[in-house]
Amino acid sequence: MFLVNLSQDQSKINQYLSNTLLEKIEESLKEHKKVILYLNKRWEYSSLICNNCNFLYKCPNCDISMSVHKYPEKIICHICNLTTDIPKKCHKCAKETLQKVWIWTQQIEQNIKELYPKKNVFRFDTDVVKNKTEKSLALDNLEKADIIIWTKMITTGFNFKKIWLIWVILLEQELLTPKYNTEEKVYSNIKQLIWRWNRNWEKTDILIQTFIPENDIIKSITESNYKDFFIKTLEERKLFNYPPYTEMLTLEYRHSDKQKAKDFIDKLKVKLDLENKKPHPWIPSPYQEKEATKNWKIEIIPVPNPSKRHNQYYYKLILKWNNLRWFIECIKSDIMRNSGLVVIFE
Repeated sequence: MFLVNLSQDQSKINQYLSNTLLEKIEESLKEHKKVILYLNKRWEYSSLICNNCNFLYKCPNCDISMSVHKYPEKIICHICNLTTDIPKKCHKCAKETLQKVWIWTQQIEQNIKELYPKKNVFRFDTDVVKNKTEKSLALDNLEKADIIIWTKMITTGFNFKKIWLIWVILLEQELLTPKYNTEEKVYSNIKQLIWRWNRNWEKTDILIQTFIPENDIIKSITESNYKDFFIKTLEERKLFNYPPYTEMLTLEYRHSDKQKAKDFIDKLKVKLDLENKKPHPWIPSPYQEKEATKNWKIEIIPVPNPSKRHNQYYYKLILKWNNLRWFIECIKSDIMRNSGLVVIFE
């Protein structure tokens, strides 16, 4: 397994298809072996990276990558909603070498088909395979395919032979998911991807493309340095008050009427704020006692920008502290009465 630095190795076809990748694909096809091009997400996800110092823009409040938005033209954190203008210079090295990075499976499929028109190219994602029946039918296409463009479904439930090359198109794309445990999942996904084909005792090259080869999580993966990754992750979790140092839950309410969804979540927050002002009748666990004396109040974080899926508007509240099950007893009736309200424990 080795890295390809996309800042130094880009083909004229597409900045995400390096010359090294295209050479390896040619070698594999000559040997009549399958090639798998792996992307974690099927849709476009954008981030801001410095090509000079490899700095990846993260939210200072949440320690997750901020997303680039066209309308409005800002970078936004999708957890705390921190919004700032897109900078012209890098905050770390002050160079004007910032790059917006985004990619999606359909884009890669189109480029690969143009490059190899006589080869069988099959894209396997949730747009193509939407249910178990389609998944079963897709197995025939996968067996016949020379080049497979695959999302994270590849890491579970499939076992193919004669795989010569597995290429992770853009590893940092996985780091853009707005979750506190994103890096942990990235590490797990890539390690599972590697293990799945190594167990067949076949010669399979694992190659990873990235604009940020010096990123800590990427170095941990390529160097198989789990111990340092584990220690660093725990330190960050403690600093930002994430599990396992606290409980965390999301209260998510959905409704087809945007205003009604917002009004409901606002009323819910008022109830929780009132409860939060009362003395807490519970004793924190010993390992959290010192932290509890600093701040007895539960963190209640509204997410003001709703997401929209299937014509439903989703508003959220994020809560952080321990004994949250006890705390949300005050809204138990709201949870029981409203099918649109979901409680998600992290």
